[in-house]
Amino acid sequence: MPRLPGISQKQAVRVFQKLGYRVVRESGHLIMSNGAPRVS
Repeated sequence: MPRLPGISQKQAVRVFQKLGYRVVRESGHLIMSNGAPRVS
């Protein structure tokens, strides 16, 4: 996936945290959740 222009990963994480998301897992990718169950 291409990078989004004009925003860094740290900025994106900060915005999602303000929206109620939290970091669940961090390895090769950053996984965030807002506590709602996922349906696949």
